[in-house]
Amino acid sequence: MTARADNIYDALALSAERFGDTDFLVVDQRREVLSFRGLAAAADAFGCALAGLGVGPGERVAVWMTNQADWAVAAFGAGRAGAVLVGVNTRLTAREVAHMLVLTRPKVWILEEMFLAKINAAEAIAPVLAACAAANLEPPTIVLRRAMGPRGPVATGPRVLDWDDVVGSAGEAADLPPAANLVARGAECGFPELAGVAAILSTSGTTAAPKGVMLTHAGLLRLGGACAERQELAPGERFYSVGPFFHCSGYMHGLLTNLQAGSTFFTAQKFEPAAAWDVIVRERITCYHGSIVPLQEMERLPEFDRRMIPRFTRAWYSAPAVEMARLESVFGTRRCEVYGLTETGGNIAICRASDPLAMRHDSDGRPQEGLEVRIVDPSGGPPLAEATPGEICVRGWNVMRGYFRDPEATRRAIDAEGWLHTGDQGVRLPDGFVKFLSRLKDVIRVGGENLSPLEVEEVLMAHPGVREAAVVAAPHPRLGEVPVAFIVAQPGSRVTDAELAAYCARQLANFKVPKRFVLVEDLPRSSAVQGRVAKIRLREMLLGKPAEPATPINSAAVP
Repeated sequence: MTARADNIYDALALSAERFGDTDFLVVDQRREVLSFRGLAAAADAFGCALAGLGVGPGERVAVWMTNQADWAVAAFGAGRAGAVLVGVNTRLTAREVAHMLVLTRPKVWILEEMFLAKINAAEAIAPVLAACAAANLEPPTIVLRRAMGPRGPVATGPRVLDWDDVVGSAGEAADLPPAANLVARGAECGFPELAGVAAILSTSGTTAAPKGVMLTHAGLLRLGGACAERQELAPGERFYSVGPFFHCSGYMHGLLTNLQAGSTFFTAQKFEPAAAWDVIVRERITCYHGSIVPLQEMERLPEFDRRMIPRFTRAWYSAPAVEMARLESVFGTRRCEVYGLTETGGNIAICRASDPLAMRHDSDGRPQEGLEVRIVDPSGGPPLAEATPGEICVRGWNVMRGYFRDPEATRRAIDAEGWLHTGDQGVRLPDGFVKFLSRLKDVIRVGGENLSPLEVEEVLMAHPGVREAAVVAAPHPRLGEVPVAFIVAQPGSRVTDAELAAYCARQLANFKVPKRFVLVEDLPRSSAVQGRVAKIRLREMLLGKPAEPATPINSAAVP
């Protein structure tokens, strides 16, 4: 039975009472370990420290860190102060982070000094503060968490505080009112829609700029409890996932499910196959959730032996049915499908390990209890019959409050009757099962990340040597899809693949950089919509089919 609470901090406090000193969060082969009680105490203290920095109900607290214990402390601490968590993707560049922070206007930004041996805070802070100044916004107070290993240049400034100093100041802050009272008063910050909102997570959707998805305490907690029940999580279960905390896979389907179930959650700052396999064997992992890639990479290890993991009984991820069946045989672990999106807190439907094998591998399970799911013709009309493909729509308790500071995008996504139009194509199967088929929206999914082609196109077309750009998805054996860019050069320009790749790498996160550039004389146009690029013909080109009038004149793979 899951703990009952109205907000994530109170859910943590209740779990601390129930499960005490049991390990809750274990990072990187026990480099960091937090018990339920330890996390509750640390989050309470950090919430008081945030209040001492002027964070009040509904204010935003942005967290830009990799998976680690202090991410959880910051997230639950924000809930303790009645603030709204803004999860910032660690794969974004400083330019992209600046956009998210200008959109969400956080009071405090919690930043890891250096992560992935790539991002250095001293370099990242400057453009973010410049973006805030350009938007006439008061810059956020920056709480810098120092690197555990060798340090790079130390960021300094009047608004840059050290994590340890902030944590140490918690005892000086006044006692906070109950978290439930603060969360209920979230509208006091000037945004009424934030009352009861726990987190703003980013999603690209079909537009160039990421949108901020507002997810409520009540919806996330109910969803975490429902997923835990479907996955049979309970005290004694040992759950492994490297799903990032800034994403629903790590936040809802990692932290919140195990928090309420009383199970122990194992994760890593960076996935390494050998280290992950060691954890699964030594820690007697029972359950996995995430993408298919880590399992495929562990399978290829010389030390892999399924006899070493007798308690590893079930796993949830999305993959073709044939690969689901193959990995079930290789690991001896029941494989189950799952479906959701950020706008629904990360889940709509999920299989049970006890479901028929065909459904576990070739459907996404039944919708969560209390949710309404229907399949409709995207152009309008009544719900479609069973087995007829159409757009997946969902209505109910897990649907987002809306997109923060974007009412027009919210109206496009959620209709007047409360139905969220996912933009995904699916089908209803017998016995209440549903199956995701493909995407209606123009989104590329790279290793579990959603990528907006328009964002990449706009970056490319800012290059002086590019006249036009169109980005489409190409199949990839490991990541599922990767972006490929078709380029029309400016007259007289001699732009090269290497130049474009380097240019994009300076502006975009690595997963957004096209893995191939195809220079063409012109882009094909759709006759149905005058002037619009016919991307279906570009995709045909990638599959080796002719797509005149776009004639390739050069093509090279980019590492």
